[in-house]
Amino acid sequence: MAARNRTEPRRTTYGDVFVEPEFRTVVVGNLLMLLAETLRPLALSVLVFDATDSALLSAVTFGAGFVPQAIGGSTLTALADRLRPRRLLVAYDLLQTAVTGILAALRLPVWAVLVLVATAGIFAPLRSATTGALLPEVLVGDRYVLGRSIVQTVSSTVQIGGYAVGGALVAVLSPQVALLLAACSYLVAAAIWRSGLRERAARTPGLALGATVRETWRTNVGLLRGDRRLRGLLPAMWLPVAAVAGAEATLVAYAARSGLPEGSAGYLLAALPVGMVLGDVAVARVLRPATRARLALPLGLIKGVPLLAFAARPGLVPAMALLCVVGICVAYSLPLQAAFAELVPENLRGRGFGLFSSGLMTAQGLGTAAIGALASAFGPTAAITAAGGLAATAVVLLRRSFTTARLLQPDP
Repeated sequence: MAARNRTEPRRTTYGDVFVEPEFRTVVVGNLLMLLAETLRPLALSVLVFDATDSALLSAVTFGAGFVPQAIGGSTLTALADRLRPRRLLVAYDLLQTAVTGILAALRLPVWAVLVLVATAGIFAPLRSATTGALLPEVLVGDRYVLGRSIVQTVSSTVQIGGYAVGGALVAVLSPQVALLLAACSYLVAAAIWRSGLRERAARTPGLALGATVRETWRTNVGLLRGDRRLRGLLPAMWLPVAAVAGAEATLVAYAARSGLPEGSAGYLLAALPVGMVLGDVAVARVLRPATRARLALPLGLIKGVPLLAFAARPGLVPAMALLCVVGICVAYSLPLQAAFAELVPENLRGRGFGLFSSGLMTAQGLGTAAIGALASAFGPTAAITAAGGLAATAVVLLRRSFTTARLLQPDP
């Protein structure tokens, strides 16, 4: 027994991950950027709902930056391999600083808000592709899985604080104040990327726009055609989350129509990432890779069940508890993401993660529009309940992809 213990590899710790300076930069840069991207849709969604009393427009505004990512994901993500990562991240956050500053300074009509946010959303896949491809270069082996979990945990934690603080700012001050803080957060993130990342050469030299569009499209099609396991993993990571995003985008209308106290929407929105923090820490830090992969399918199936309980119109505290459970189960995607990173060729990582992130954002945007339409027709309660059923159904239909993740993480 002692000999066996001596040969067993040491489990990766958080200290092993945070010792890397560039990983700390990735965490802080993402933290600031995600804080801005949490405050902005909440503030805009409240502004639109107050102006129109429309659950559909409120949900569409919440997800307005998602669907246009299909355009960027299908045409521009090759730039993540053709441009230097540090410069691209700085440019993206400066662009978002300008867009958010305009939204804070001007009272625009709803259509103009949607157009501006949607246009800025086209470039979001570039940022996601760049950070997604950068992380495996900074961290290797099981450090990558733990680092990916940390990034997602920080994302969830920022959403908790952003939604809670944003809800208070909107209730006590104004949505414009929340937008102004979001603009400042984008600006500081740009400075963090500039000072904390070392200058890397582009993975694929060259910058002809026409060639970039063709190469992005060709790579996306090639990835999907070349490996059926990737074809299955992508929708398994996209569709269940899209249903949950639709429910999330309807929470502003649910809080208003259910007579919950002022500012409750922020607390409801914060409950989901609370669960995501708990789930990510438990799955990534406590469980071994093979165990994570085995639990992916059960977690995915359970994820939609708490949303079904919204048929009973729960109050603030029970609704927060249900959403927390949903968030815990979102950790089902961690072993699927690890499998995806393993299957994508190293020289195509930027485009591969661009395809993943743009597809995820597009699916979430379509999910918010679809569930928002249900909320407009049948009410927020029925829409959130339907989202729970759709999330569970998607996992059942895509269960083979969970087998792929399990096979790529065999028992030691």
